[in-house]
Amino acid sequence: MLSIARKCVPFTPYDKDLVSAVVTIASATGVHLPDQDPFPEEDPGDTTYRIIPGDADVSQFRLTHHHYDHSEADTDPNIVFPLASLQELAREGFIGAVNDKHYSYGFTTKLKELYESTFPDIADKIERSRTRLVLLTAGCPETCHRTIANLAREIESRGVPTLILSASPAATESVRPPRAMTFEGSMVGRIVGRAGNRAFQNNVIRAALEMFMHDTPPGRVVRKTIAG
Repeated sequence: MLSIARKCVPFTPYDKDLVSAVVTIASATGVHLPDQDPFPEEDPGDTTYRIIPGDADVSQFRLTHHHYDHSEADTDPNIVFPLASLQELAREGFIGAVNDKHYSYGFTTKLKELYESTFPDIADKIERSRTRLVLLTAGCPETCHRTIANLAREIESRGVPTLILSASPAATESVRPPRAMTFEGSMVGRIVGRAGNRAFQNNVIRAALEMFMHDTPPGRVVRKTIAG
């Protein structure tokens, strides 16, 4: 578990190019596959996570999370877990590849266990993989956005650059993440745009990935203007 003071922000610069980047998603949105156990739908939840294959079909995703409205994401899970966007950007050559494993967990108030066991385990797996960049998303506006920022700090401390796509900037900034981004229209339950608008969703992910190539203020959420 990362134990540095909150006022210190772990930050790993990215000095490569995006065309060689292998990207992983980590998410607190309750995404899982049909053949995986759903997350508990009652408090306090649990601290388990699901591994999502990099070649998974996003249309097959299920969402089990009782602390945000994911009705729109049920029709287009890419708006909270943008794996389809990454797959398309890899085919275009915008990024090098999509990692073969991605990580999802649901709602829980068992924060001690989450931070001391689950997050180090996820961070270990990401660190040992070929991942070069990590995108993170969250479900509920408070607890999930704070926990995913703590996961970003854990991963970043291992030397892997991270960026949170935040729909709740105040909650995200309260944890002082390494990098974070939001945009006009980003909302809880549709973190990368409206269902069905894949072109706009891909523009959001492009903008997020491009942030790795520039100086960004650690501990802050950067507001971007997205075309489309």
